[in-house]
Amino acid sequence: MAGAVAVAACWPFATGQIAQSMYEREVAQFSSPDITVEQREYHRGYLDSRAVTRLHFKGDVKLALEEAGLPSEYDLSSEITHGVLGVSSTNTLVLTPDLQTLTQRLWPGNPTPIRLDMETLVTGASDYQLTVAPFSFTNEGKNLTASELTLMGSLARDGEITFDFNWPAAALNADNGEQIKIDTAKGQGRGYLQDDLWIGEQAFSVEGMRLVDTSNQAYRVGKSQIQISNQMVNADENTRARIDNANRITVSSFTLPDNSEWRNIALVFDAKGLDYQAMATIAGLSSDLENPEQVDALDQAMMTLLQQGLALDIAPASITLPDGDVSANVALNLAKADPQAAAQLDLNALVSRLSGNIDITVPDALLSQPQWQAKKQQLIKAGYATMNEGQFELTATIEGNQIVSSNGESMPLMLFAMLMI
Repeated sequence: MAGAVAVAACWPFATGQIAQSMYEREVAQFSSPDITVEQREYHRGYLDSRAVTRLHFKGDVKLALEEAGLPSEYDLSSEITHGVLGVSSTNTLVLTPDLQTLTQRLWPGNPTPIRLDMETLVTGASDYQLTVAPFSFTNEGKNLTASELTLMGSLARDGEITFDFNWPAAALNADNGEQIKIDTAKGQGRGYLQDDLWIGEQAFSVEGMRLVDTSNQAYRVGKSQIQISNQMVNADENTRARIDNANRITVSSFTLPDNSEWRNIALVFDAKGLDYQAMATIAGLSSDLENPEQVDALDQAMMTLLQQGLALDIAPASITLPDGDVSANVALNLAKADPQAAAQLDLNALVSRLSGNIDITVPDALLSQPQWQAKKQQLIKAGYATMNEGQFELTATIEGNQIVSSNGESMPLMLFAMLMI
């Protein structure tokens, strides 16, 4: 029993040592294209410790902060409690005089409007919860209000991240009459960052939006959802690594000022077999492309994507309009280029590697304009389209630089594209 008591008495100090070791290791190993982390202080005690960490933002994030008149360096104060199985911490922003001026405008009387709580086991796994207090901010004739935002999840030792956020309401009101109101934004995801790419799944939704323009015209958006997935395709020593990207966007309704309504808006877009190294290069580049080397790197990455081949599927893109349903299904495959081919953009060579199918259905009522009537008759005569119960249905196959109709007629793909514009 005495031994057990001695162990229990020493354990907080032991977990304090573990906490400091974990903290120092994480600071040393932290890697991000947007942030660098620096240890400023660490004071270890028996039951608790205190640390101060400096965050240096860089790249596009730094530019965005500076353009908004905000600093690009922040200190984070951590109060760490030593437990039996791990440590817990409460982390708050150290408010400099400049930051206090800003936070008191957003959160008057609240000294800790942003708080990060973490529970970390001795195994290295962590649970976190970020809380941003409700705020109201007025500037240059615009008022932005928002409810409390929470972001919670876990950080596994192997690098996997989960997140779940909830933002019940936000609204922007301007003196000129413009309004934006957002109801219940949510999101969740699971994955990990690798070479600046998110590998895993993410999903976001908004229950509803209302937008009013300066002429008091109101637009309403129903429930909107977006799902995004990036998955690695396993490669061996003879195969380049690839990534499959899948996206699904749905909007239940969009109501115009005259109360006409678009419904069941959906877009499913998949990009398969994307060259991993090319995508990683693109993800790692600054969006501003500040120097010629970055421009050249982007050009080379795009060239590699096209040379290595890929597949694009839109299945479906659809919407219900007052005049009927519109839908499109498009499948395109770009074959891998001949390894002996010159590594430069040759549009004719690119198109020659293309194959796929196109299926589009449009209510005839939407094609009542004279210019569309003429095009419609041309397409029907050539066998690319038919009329079926008031619906214009276009079906075609892409074979290299030719597009082929159901009866075997063909025309150059570029000519067909110009005809459809």
